[in-house]
This record gives sequence, C-alpha cells and structure tokens, in this order.
Amino acid sequence: MPQLTLKETITRKIDISTDTLCKIIEQLSEQERKSILIKLKSNPTALKAFKKDKVQSIIADFAELNMYENDFLKDLEEGLKKTSLYR
Repeated sequence: MPQLTLKETITRKIDISTDTLCKIIEQLSEQERKSILIKLKSNPTALKAFKKDKVQSIIADFAELNMYENDFLKDLEEGLKKTSLYR
C-alpha cells in the first residue's frame, strides 16, 4: 500500500534569556554565526522616540500607589528635575 508523509509545523513563541541565546550561538559553526551577523546587520533595530512624561505626572503615579512616603516622593521629584532629560 502506498504511503504519504505529511510534515506539520507547529509555531509557538517562547521567551529565551540573553544568556541562553548566547549559549545557543556559541554552539553554532563559524559559518552559521557569520550568517546570523549578516542578517542582524541587514535589519537593524529601529529606535523609537522616547515620550517624556511631566515630572508631576510621574510623581502622581508613584503617589497613587500609596507605597511611598512623602520624603521619598520629594526626593524623587528633585532627582528627576536634576536629570539631563528634565533640565
């Protein structure tokens, strides 16, 4: 009796830590590593513009949690205002 072989592919996303990914890459041949580098260089990661929230909005978010004392919130506000992002 004739037989037919079917190939099925199951696609599933899994999280892989950077350390695990590095270990996998270390096991590849030199040619496979070069191939990966070529693919990475041909499709660079697009950086997105950072959306800056107002300092008061950030402080309000922390205050809503009711987990932080007023002294901490004041220190946080002062620290944020000193950062290069908010100067």
